[in-house]
Amino acid sequence: KAFINDYFRAKAYVPAGIVGSGELAKKVREEAGAERIEFPPFMAKVNVMTGGGLGLGKICNIGAGSGLGKTVFVDTIIYHLIFNSPYRVGVVSMELNAGQYGLSMLSRHIGVKISNIADRNERIAFLDTPEVVKAENDLYFREDGTHRWHLVDDRDGSIEALQGVVEQLIVSCECKLIVLDPIQDILDGLTNEEQSLFLKWQKGMVKSHNVSFININHVRKSGSGGKQNSNGAMISEEDFAGSSTIFKSAALNILLVRDKMAEDETVRNTTDIFISKNRDNGTTGPAGQCYYDNNTHQLHDLYEWQSKQGQVFTG
Repeated sequence: KAFINDYFRAKAYVPAGIVGSGELAKKVREEAGAERIEFPPFMAKVNVMTGGGLGLGKICNIGAGSGLGKTVFVDTIIYHLIFNSPYRVGVVSMELNAGQYGLSMLSRHIGVKISNIADRNERIAFLDTPEVVKAENDLYFREDGTHRWHLVDDRDGSIEALQGVVEQLIVSCECKLIVLDPIQDILDGLTNEEQSLFLKWQKGMVKSHNVSFININHVRKSGSGGKQNSNGAMISEEDFAGSSTIFKSAALNILLVRDKMAEDETVRNTTDIFISKNRDNGTTGPAGQCYYDNNTHQLHDLYEWQSKQGQVFTG
């Protein structure tokens, strides 16, 4: 009787790896109900334009010219995620060692730029105050005593070795959000074909483990005779240094533009945000402006910051 029941209830054969259209209804609802991870408040317009932020299983690129504040930008995103996302974050910082990165994140957490304290003895004394020690524990550990986030400190090996470490972040440390800052330092010296293979590996990890990568990108130097990137020249995703596979592989590309040599202090510390690729819903274009407060090492939505300062919003 069981054999006969199984026989008549059996589904039509479909080759492995192929989904029949009759099975799509369930998958459509899974995709529609997938949780999105919001970006920080200073990126409110990005959240609106992306329909609620970045979902799992995506590659996101953030690109800007040299010295325009990419690291501060992405560290603020990371800081927001480690406190507001249910998923652990894994960071591969190619420009800062563990101590430098920890100092930067702690400065953001307490609202004091510790590197601005000139005397090293005063810096140590400040770090050892009960208030800062308590803040450190809050930054480094979750309520259950586990690590709040993870950082790759050994990154001097081959590309294969780095891939292995990132896979450990994903599998052993259960990190769902992986930040590579900057990806060009990882791909330096590789041919376009080898860079394409690295992006193929990223896409494979995205599909097999439902993780998201946030790649921080350098852009190429401005052409001779034109306005320079450092002076606020507009950039495009095609300006990302390296293989075109980098920007083609992403679901979301975000561009940052700032005139770091402007005479006006507000303009000098204001970054224009653009979305040049948005695979989920296709909305692209200007995505807001943010202001960097050097004293507190914080980024703010420009309109909100000017409102609090009693300034007139200039758009």
